[in-house]
Amino acid sequence: MSTSHQKQPLSRRRFVIGSSALAAAAFSGGLWGCASGEQPGSNATPGSADQNIADIVLRNGHVQTMVSESDVASAVAIAGNKIVYVGDDSGIDAFVGDNTQVIDLDGKFVSPGFIDGHTHAPGNWFTKLYQIDLTGLSTNEEYLEAIRSFVEDHPDEEGYIGSPFMLNAYQLPDGSNPGPSKEDLDAICPDKPILIHDVSYHAAWVNSKALEMAGVTADTPDPEGGLFYRNEKGEPSGCVSDAAKGIVFAIMPNTMTNDKLKKAMRKFMKEANSYGITGITNITQGGLDIIDMYHKLEDEGNLTLRMRVVPTMKEGRTYDEVLSAIKSYNDSATDMISSNTVKIFYDGVTERGTAVFLEPYQESTGLGEHWCGEPIWSQEDFTRLVHDFDAEGVQVHVHAMGDGAVHGTLDAFEEARATNGKRDARHTITHVCAITDEDIQRMADLDVVANLQFLMMYHDDLMDLERAYIGDERAMALYPTKHLAEAGICISGSSDAPVIPFAPLDAIEVGVTRNSPYPEEEDTDMTRWPEQGLTAYQLLEAYTKNDAYQNFMDDIIGTVEVGKFADLVVLDTNILEADAKAISDTRVIYTISDGRIVYKG
Repeated sequence: MSTSHQKQPLSRRRFVIGSSALAAAAFSGGLWGCASGEQPGSNATPGSADQNIADIVLRNGHVQTMVSESDVASAVAIAGNKIVYVGDDSGIDAFVGDNTQVIDLDGKFVSPGFIDGHTHAPGNWFTKLYQIDLTGLSTNEEYLEAIRSFVEDHPDEEGYIGSPFMLNAYQLPDGSNPGPSKEDLDAICPDKPILIHDVSYHAAWVNSKALEMAGVTADTPDPEGGLFYRNEKGEPSGCVSDAAKGIVFAIMPNTMTNDKLKKAMRKFMKEANSYGITGITNITQGGLDIIDMYHKLEDEGNLTLRMRVVPTMKEGRTYDEVLSAIKSYNDSATDMISSNTVKIFYDGVTERGTAVFLEPYQESTGLGEHWCGEPIWSQEDFTRLVHDFDAEGVQVHVHAMGDGAVHGTLDAFEEARATNGKRDARHTITHVCAITDEDIQRMADLDVVANLQFLMMYHDDLMDLERAYIGDERAMALYPTKHLAEAGICISGSSDAPVIPFAPLDAIEVGVTRNSPYPEEEDTDMTRWPEQGLTAYQLLEAYTKNDAYQNFMDDIIGTVEVGKFADLVVLDTNILEADAKAISDTRVIYTISDGRIVYKG
């Protein structure tokens, strides 16, 4: 039986280098800001056993129902895809029939299945199967050798796409970072476009042919919300970021077919299930017709992740197209596949100088003395989009990293509420790396969900890039999670895979310790603002009931209660009582999705 590290051997540090309610109540009883109504009571009383002979019975365990921190049972019965009993062992026998699979847990820990509240399925599996894969590489020389090998092995391709490279490889001693050069790629392939995503997927390394096909020259201005890195002559050097990347990516051949995505998705689901994940907020890859592929997987009985399918409002798509797609997704919704959410980018990322801050970046970055970053959309256009989607009853899920981006997003949410009226919108900001004290309170007042990537919250190589861009003090002060919790904000957990690994137990440990979760590092001081660590129970809430709340699924999953779907995980360790450094070493014993055992460790 393998540990999470054997299944996901790359630390975030290595991954980013080369891999694809109130204060007292919040900390004693959890993040109550996520409750949609009254806290439910115990499920210890069974229904009619005659009608609910179980297919699976779990007994003699520690069942953390997540109804409340003190609500614990020892047994669960599952009939079909529903939970029919939660209580003590003395009541479970009535649900055991001749064909019931009875599992003696021998004290093992049961909770709702983990949910990843912001991921891009199938993650890096598409790259592994069909594109240039730079996983595990860290230098420019290693990148070039892998790219050269793939191009030589695939001479008939119209163009080449790959990932991920890391800008750390190009950092100079003076704090500047020219990024990779187009000339290096030209030497490999001068006559076909090449585009290599960086680890954040906000920047790309491109060759001269890709720039030429996109019509980008020395005279091409930086687009709003994007940057063309330039050489000493003022020409595009081969590194493009955010909106500039979008201009070049638009000319790349589209090889992401639904059939290929389906194969990659099956790999992704198998890996996710091995980490105890049973649900995702799927910020989709592929086209707007991607929903058809997910329904095919469901119809075949092969869909093992319950998901909220979220298209992105981005370049090349109109508001009407995206809204129409969301409505069609809603028309075909099932218990396993739902939608009614749109993602919108407000800004880029700190380590590219495209996140929007209230204070300027370091002058050493070469971005200009007063550069604070520019939003992807003008504030007027962004506010209009939020208002219009909200008016249609669509949940808005916003990428906002800098405190300026968070501020502008909250302005738009505030305007939408003022003009459209207050409703149970559950609008969400993902990342929330920096935020002012005033905006923390405003976020709470507006009932906005904070979707956070806890595996980003320690001092790794990516933080070193952040330090180069905004300075030590500001980089260390990112991710004020305890302040968010104390304000009563609903905090949900996610990975943003393939940016970072999607191993929830590793992320939960980091959320508690604010240090590396990996054996070779966790005994060293790699902490980032450790005073902002949360409790293990709060982190478990973030990856279960709070993600269910974010996804409007809290009535069907997220807690272990009679009548809810049987999405569960069984762990070999009680992570609420274990030493924090042991959380990432916990083994997943069973993952149960929609009543089916989909992983056995």
